[in-house]
Amino acid sequence: MRCPLGAGSGHSAAWRRLLLTGTLLAFFPCSASSELPSSASLDPLTEGADAHLPVPRSLEGVLSTSWFRGHEARPEAMIFSPGGLPGPGHTGRETLDTQGSLIIRNVTTRDAGSYTVVLETSRGRRSATEQIQVKASSGGMLLLTFPGNKQGILRSELNYSVILQWVASIEPEPVLRWTFNGRPRGIGERLIIQRLSLEDLGTYVCLAENSQGMYISQPVTVMLPQVIVDPTDPVPIKLKPTLSLSGGPAIALIVAAPVVLVTSAVFTLTWKLRCD
Repeated sequence: MRCPLGAGSGHSAAWRRLLLTGTLLAFFPCSASSELPSSASLDPLTEGADAHLPVPRSLEGVLSTSWFRGHEARPEAMIFSPGGLPGPGHTGRETLDTQGSLIIRNVTTRDAGSYTVVLETSRGRRSATEQIQVKASSGGMLLLTFPGNKQGILRSELNYSVILQWVASIEPEPVLRWTFNGRPRGIGERLIIQRLSLEDLGTYVCLAENSQGMYISQPVTVMLPQVIVDPTDPVPIKLKPTLSLSGGPAIALIVAAPVVLVTSAVFTLTWKLRCD
């Protein structure tokens, strides 16, 4: 009978390790007696989705279920033991449902590959292998660069070395190809530009291809450093000169102003009387 994943939480860590070790020793002397046909291949998943690997339901009398990473039931690749305990291959994102199916939360490209389920039944031991395909997110995979890049822009002086490196882990191991402005530039996980020249300025992308599909890195554009221009002092704005009077002219203007006003008033009044 399988123990739920959360069961036995009161046991000490040493007790759980002892129980898992005993389970492995009891389980691995005998290999699976026969293989079950794989179920229909799963549709490719996008990073961040949940994967569900079902247990073959055509069997009756299933006593225990265990899961492994890869095509073989190897102790170091065990995800869940027959007793439902996490094994060395458990990443913390795997759980079992009530039927013993494997659920992987928030899959990444590192989760792509094969998974083997081993069933202990009343008629013997059976096994089956499932495949997970994971597509990279639309943004692509990040590249490790030297010098570092900011938002996909790498700036370097001419004649200095520039290194671009693919760091994502994908199974099966992919073939890596580099492109420069859309044209082939090299192969391998690392692209090294020994002495940067004007002809090397542009956009680089790494393509990773294996039997599961193709993965594309985020583009990195190599550019020269920005030229820093010292700010210039603003040109002062010349105001139009204003008319100013002082001394004698100012006094004459003050005295003349009332005379002008009185004269204008007398002239206006005289003109109206004549018209009447």
